[in-house]
Amino acid sequence: MSEKKFTFCRVCEATCGLEVEVEDDRVVGIVPDPQHVVSQGYACVKGTRWASVQHSPDRVTQPLERVGARWVEVSWARALDAIAEKATQLIAQHGPQSFGHFVGSAGGANLLAPMFRGALFAGIGSNRMYGTGTCDTMNKFRVNEDMYGSPMRLAYPDVNRTEFMLIVGANPVVSGNTLYHLPRAQQRLGEIAKRGGRVVFVNPRRVESAAVGEHLFIRPDTDVYFLAAFCNELIRGGVDADRIARHMKNFTALCECVAGWTPERQEEVTGVSAGSLRDLVASHRAADGAALYMATGVNQGRSGTLCFWLLEAINAISGNLDRLGGTLMGEGLFDMARQVNDQPQMRTGYHRHDDLPTVSGQQPAGMLADDIEGGHVTGLIIEASNPLLACSNPDGRLERALEKLELLVCIDLFRNETANLADFILPAPTWLERSELPYALQSFAGCTPTPYITYGPAVVAPPRGVRHEWWIYTRLADAMGVRLFDHRLVSFGAKLAARLSHTRFGRFVDVPDMLVNGMLKKGGVPGTKQMAREHPHGLLLPENRGGNFLGTDRVLTADGKVDLAPEEYRETFLEQVETRFADEIANGDRLKLIGMREVRRMNTSSANSEQLVRDVTNYVHMSSDDAERIGVVDGDPVEVESLYGRIVIPVRVTDEMMPRTIAIPQCWGHARADGLRHAQKHPGVNSNLLAGDGYDNIEKLSGMSHLSGILVEVRRSPRQP
Repeated sequence: MSEKKFTFCRVCEATCGLEVEVEDDRVVGIVPDPQHVVSQGYACVKGTRWASVQHSPDRVTQPLERVGARWVEVSWARALDAIAEKATQLIAQHGPQSFGHFVGSAGGANLLAPMFRGALFAGIGSNRMYGTGTCDTMNKFRVNEDMYGSPMRLAYPDVNRTEFMLIVGANPVVSGNTLYHLPRAQQRLGEIAKRGGRVVFVNPRRVESAAVGEHLFIRPDTDVYFLAAFCNELIRGGVDADRIARHMKNFTALCECVAGWTPERQEEVTGVSAGSLRDLVASHRAADGAALYMATGVNQGRSGTLCFWLLEAINAISGNLDRLGGTLMGEGLFDMARQVNDQPQMRTGYHRHDDLPTVSGQQPAGMLADDIEGGHVTGLIIEASNPLLACSNPDGRLERALEKLELLVCIDLFRNETANLADFILPAPTWLERSELPYALQSFAGCTPTPYITYGPAVVAPPRGVRHEWWIYTRLADAMGVRLFDHRLVSFGAKLAARLSHTRFGRFVDVPDMLVNGMLKKGGVPGTKQMAREHPHGLLLPENRGGNFLGTDRVLTADGKVDLAPEEYRETFLEQVETRFADEIANGDRLKLIGMREVRRMNTSSANSEQLVRDVTNYVHMSSDDAERIGVVDGDPVEVESLYGRIVIPVRVTDEMMPRTIAIPQCWGHARADGLRHAQKHPGVNSNLLAGDGYDNIEKLSGMSHLSGILVEVRRSPRQP
């Protein structure tokens, strides 16, 4: 007999409510939860088709050891003892910094894994941590830290009240939103226009989200000039100098940086007309509440940190920061920003062997191959990621580097391309098998226009051979003799709980439930049992009314003021933007490559879903003007070549693309994924083969890889992909 259970999706940050039908501990159906307090019956296809991932025949459900060319199932005791022995040997030989970790975006949806992962590596004495954050969002954490005092002080648009919203480089209807929580994005953004407001998308592609508003084309990777001119035009029209003086600093320095960027000058490279920019500034100024927001399409450019700095500065000096209808600072269950500031490894630092930063605990993913080749990394744990596809990998450099590691361990659901290089693969639970709260940014930083909390109990049990990440890291610490959390009694308790958790005493030491229950109660809301019983669809929290940030001790800079122009940003801006402006003029007729999301795909796990992936390949999307100039029609194969690599891929001609711009959907390229049989039959092409890695392709302020706005040549190909 089937049973209905309520939880929330963890595929992306929208965390939509779900109603899951379970029979004999198997998921037989997933539909949106119509009673969820925020998503209200909406969920995208990725969440409702998750059962095909959950019960995939390719899923790894027992530890695997690579023996020659074969994969052999082994016991957890064998796997953990062998990993601990080798890791201890490497640390003794090469030092603790030689043992590293790499985490994927799925790790952000797992509240307990970061706690225990961090405790293990802190106990080892290593801060050699990499992640896909330096491929998509780490620029924002750097700016938050320098402007507001903590990487976790994240402002979000007050979508429910704003009258003007400008969205740059984002497509929330398909991708969800990054670093703030907005399920039902199409409806919520559409409501702004319905109440007489204005929503404008600035993007090299006419994205699906633009159906609820207006759209302006912009040349890829020129957003810094658009935002500088917007900021300058805003200042020229007058701002509230008294408010700025009370709560902010370095306003004069900001003015000096942007002074030379007029609407006419930015038009030379962006393609956004001077008149359009002035019109946007006028609407922004006239609105009773306005917000600017940007996401991955801008983050991945060469100036992602400078762009987000200018965008946040615009929100601040216009009087919209910390006010209804503008951008707000959430409060969450407890002050996550302060807690992060108490962890030195989470602060920006330059403790590498070069001058690249570690931001919010992550070193540049684009330097991983170099760091291995240079002998700085000899052992690595990769959690919930497939960096061979997710990161730049020109000419297979990263693959060759990973093959040189003395120890590589992958914690994942599948044997993907990266895991194929590992010594051990350790099977982890899916999000349907974990009891949990939503993303930490939502629960603890409060980045949600409609504040609420929900608790999702596990709806099915994991396969017998699967272990939670907290357990894996704790058992490794036990085997390596590493103290956790720098506390003898806490470390002993965690290790004892891990030893007992899969015995007949396990029901007395449910660590995930105990920790989540403690988090809820610390935040002043009901515990797990009461939440599951009385609030299965979520619990609304008090609205954020604004006025709770500026002029309070929540601004965590040394002097309690928002820094409108941090010194390193000013220097970088003045050093780079003029030179790159000349480059843009010189390369104005060349094609540039951007990425794009598809609604049915979300990284490697979705690629192996028969219910989600039906096409055999992805396509390079280009305008009819470019197709005619190159001499191709829909479906023709073309070669796309950059300075770093070349791929062959079929064409899709569309009026969505700005001329001289092409887009290739992400999350493809599984031709060699013999552990992902469906994905291998629907391989497509990985556009990250066209991106460079290494020092010259890293944005120096945040460690971000340059993955968007890449100069390419396109020609008709004589061969098929």
